[in-house]
Amino acid sequence: MDPTEHLPLSPRDLMILAVLAEGPNHGYGLIKAVEARSRSGVLLDPANLYRTLRRMRSLAWIEDLDDEAGRRRTHRITREGRAVLKAELGRLERLLADARPAVAGEG
Repeated sequence: MDPTEHLPLSPRDLMILAVLAEGPNHGYGLIKAVEARSRSGVLLDPANLYRTLRRMRSLAWIEDLDDEAGRRRTHRITREGRAVLKAELGRLERLLADARPAVAGEG
């Protein structure tokens, strides 16, 4: 798998993968974690979240964990998902590095 194949990621995808990189989480936990950490205004509603999680599962970026209680579906990032996240973060860092000189002299 080429981790750059699906770049650039949407802000929603980036934030979900970043939260899951810190550890497994369930849907409501993902909504709250993205809301708490997003200074850029990324918000998740349940319908979009679950549609995104289905797509990420089909791309093998995340997988479901077994829930013994059967109440919540818990998700975790896969090796492929980490590679995509790392590739996107690198792409964004290079983009910012290329753009910063344009405003460096302002003051």
